[in-house]
Amino acid sequence: MKSKIFSLLIIILTLSSCDDFLTRDPMDTVTDTPTFWNSEDNIRTSLYAFYDVYFEGYRTGWERSDWYSETNVADWTDDNAQKSATYFTKVAPAAETDVTSTKKDERNWTFSYVRQLNIIINRIGSSSLTSEAKYHWLGVARFLRAMEYSKLVSKFGDVPWYSNALENTDYESLYKEKDSRTLVMDSVLNDLTYACANIRKSDGTAGLTINKAVAYAFTSRLMLFEGTWQKYRANNNEYAIKYLQAAKNAANELLSWNDYSLADNYKSLTTSADLANNKEIILYRSYVEGVITHSLMTFQVTEAEINSPSKGLVDSYLSANGLPINQAENALYKGDQWFFDEISNRDPRLYANIDTTGLKLDGVEKVYAISGYFGNRFVNESLKTSAGGTSNTCITDAPIMKLNEVMMNYIEAAVELSQLGAYSLTQVDLDKTINTLRDRKSTKMPHITLEGNNLSVNGITINDPLRDTDVPSLIWEIRRERRIELVYEGIRFNDLRRWNKLKYADMSLNPKLNLGAWLDKEKYIVWYNNKYKPSTPITLQTLKSINLDRNGNAGYIVPITDNNMLRKYQEKDYLYPIPLDQITLYETKGKELKQNTGW
Repeated sequence: MKSKIFSLLIIILTLSSCDDFLTRDPMDTVTDTPTFWNSEDNIRTSLYAFYDVYFEGYRTGWERSDWYSETNVADWTDDNAQKSATYFTKVAPAAETDVTSTKKDERNWTFSYVRQLNIIINRIGSSSLTSEAKYHWLGVARFLRAMEYSKLVSKFGDVPWYSNALENTDYESLYKEKDSRTLVMDSVLNDLTYACANIRKSDGTAGLTINKAVAYAFTSRLMLFEGTWQKYRANNNEYAIKYLQAAKNAANELLSWNDYSLADNYKSLTTSADLANNKEIILYRSYVEGVITHSLMTFQVTEAEINSPSKGLVDSYLSANGLPINQAENALYKGDQWFFDEISNRDPRLYANIDTTGLKLDGVEKVYAISGYFGNRFVNESLKTSAGGTSNTCITDAPIMKLNEVMMNYIEAAVELSQLGAYSLTQVDLDKTINTLRDRKSTKMPHITLEGNNLSVNGITINDPLRDTDVPSLIWEIRRERRIELVYEGIRFNDLRRWNKLKYADMSLNPKLNLGAWLDKEKYIVWYNNKYKPSTPITLQTLKSINLDRNGNAGYIVPITDNNMLRKYQEKDYLYPIPLDQITLYETKGKELKQNTGW
């Protein structure tokens, strides 16, 4: 129950700001004494301060989260059409973004968290805790250090690795050259391996604190990212195999426990007022009325969706028979030139993500969708008109890590290893992951069968005519399932980066990203007036602001009509630029900090 975690929230909220804490030298604080670090409660409280850094969930207040839309991470994908494109970073920033910025996805080159975690690791190691307690807390701290370094490497590539807290006068170390990406990620893997081996299986409130399951789950995520980055971006199959094997092993270990199971209802994962007893949740962020709340649900209830599901996303959902909508053998698909035909007989997860009552159009609805498809993944219908579901006082809990992601991490790592000749993929791998997900009560999609390097469903080989020809059919279908199962969870951006597929987020190269639903204006007007019987019937004039991709009154909705305003990507966009003041700072010390390529 939420009342059970109230005291935990109070502890976190009454801590001094983590960022403030990190800008102070801990040696100057009254708590940094040997006695302080001999207490598990003190260590636990100190580490709680990092939770909102690495487990942000829906963030708080009016902050935009990386879930759904309107942050860089959420928008730099192919999931949403946009009224105004979110552009990639254009130039290297002049200075490091303040780590207290509300735009947390724009946090740049800073090692303050690394330093603080290194200090904590040092203090715990010197404490008089029992061996078991010491190893546990060292595991938690090293897990958090791995999280931080994974984030730094994901953004910047090569970075300096620091395993100890440095003094302000240690210029040689403070301004050392960047270490190689593989050296840093090998160190991250060492931290994660230690964490998985030593963190307690149970510690604190289940689902709200770091435990062994959390460590294994995030190991599967972080190592999958790095393994595929090494394969597709670095072209280093040796390291790809190493990290992919670590991802697969971590996911497999957690799955083998059978401690978690899938929730019956897919949508409940993102709309529940309380995730405490959800059997699929490994870690979540709890929101409590009057204590800590968010606004994500509000954006899908009371605001026009200037970012809303793209044609490309909707087309990626299979028909209920398990076939791609454009595959020749798919007789179930009715075409897309009438909304209700388009969504008929589709993967039920589509219905958990868009409003199925009809297109929500500008000029007709105050709360409209720029693509016509109205996203509602985060809407709890019972809270829509209450304080818990409006304004910035939403109380639905945010899932941070779930069993379904661990399953998808496992199967992708297994498939990639098989493609690299390092693993023999079997039907068992599919059955314990994708086919189990498809058995979810709210999903009930047909099972897939392994046939050599392809998949089949009900005896028909899956062969999507719209498949990216650079991607083998087997991998294409695994990636599709991942996209569908984890859509709008802030994951897609990094998936595109690690697959070397940022071109999918380019509106010029991927036209379906700047398309919405097919709209026959005259047919829609008849339908709308008959269904809703407005006192003032809508007319073609009502729909005048909606642009189509062709002349006449029927075509696909086009949100952005000026080609100069479309988002385009460049090769340099795979890594973030290092702030110029950091490069200058190195120069003042007679050192060199190399800018990332292209910046």
